[in-house]
Amino acid sequence: MKPYIVAIFNQKGGISKTTTSTNLAVCLAAHGKSVVVIDLDSQGDSTKSLGIDPNVRQGIYDLFIGAAKLEDVILPTRFEGLRVIPSTYSLAGIEIKLSELKDSQRTLSTIVSHASIDCDYIIIDCPPALGILPINALATADAVIIPVTATPYANDGLLRTLPSIKYVQEGLNKALLLQGVLFTIHDRHKAARKISDLIRARLGGTVYGAEIPRDNMVIEAAASRLPVCVYAPKSAAAQAHLDFTVEFLERHHKIAAKAGQELAPFPARPAAMDRLQGWRVELADHLAAPEQGGLAQQTSRLDRMLYGDRTTVERLHLALIHFFIDHRGVLAVFLALVALVGLMVIGAGVGGVRLLADAFGLS
Repeated sequence: MKPYIVAIFNQKGGISKTTTSTNLAVCLAAHGKSVVVIDLDSQGDSTKSLGIDPNVRQGIYDLFIGAAKLEDVILPTRFEGLRVIPSTYSLAGIEIKLSELKDSQRTLSTIVSHASIDCDYIIIDCPPALGILPINALATADAVIIPVTATPYANDGLLRTLPSIKYVQEGLNKALLLQGVLFTIHDRHKAARKISDLIRARLGGTVYGAEIPRDNMVIEAAASRLPVCVYAPKSAAAQAHLDFTVEFLERHHKIAAKAGQELAPFPARPAAMDRLQGWRVELADHLAAPEQGGLAQQTSRLDRMLYGDRTTVERLHLALIHFFIDHRGVLAVFLALVALVGLMVIGAGVGGVRLLADAFGLS
């Protein structure tokens, strides 16, 4: 049976497409499924989150241009059953290369169909905006999942994304199914709830019941180059991703049943949770490393990017400027104090001149 291909897509950036892709993939693997992640984002965040060095020599770019075969680029991860076709820095220039190819919008579909990838699921992490890469992903996929945050701007992104999917459904891929909309980075405040209720009212059962909450553990996991479901399996975000995966599997089983296909049952949620915790134990040494070295190295790298080879005095000057930009209220108080001190100095100076004049009888 050919793999079920799912594109994770939204035209807006910053709404956890990569987090959704990698955690869905690792949770499917925890449920005993064989999974391949295709990283179509030139930033390579899915590649890095699954523990793959972003400096690998070959990746999806090389498949696109015909410079490599699938077996040359597909890589195992630290998680049994999960492999990745990585992104490389070369992918940033793929738009020009693909424009030179005939039927460029179906290039990935041709690659996948000819490669005969042996797995249960293929998860495609798409870049934001509707470019040639997301079009290729949607033309290849059986289904698409749209991550969305409950904010006004993210809602606008959803409204732009739905017509793009319809465009692909009407032309390139008539079998493409919108499997669901997933709320990510979700807050519990009143405004977010109103927006999520509005979207649920419009899209009905298309919206997943699971909601991925805002959770600082996701940031820590990214710093450790791990999915949060492995980094902190008991965290709120990890538990929500596991709930979403179960819901995803249930929907896929219903879709398959309607098409007359019978899928193998998947293990119960506790069994998947045990597997995630087992992976966490196996990677215990790796989890501790970023606390001491990784974050410090990133801070040092950022410091060099900001300040370069400037002297200590120049760095302090720039740091003071950045401080005042971030704290404009403090800047206003500081300027008021400077003005007050200036007036006091001027007043003291005028008073001193008068005293001298009186002393010499010049007044």
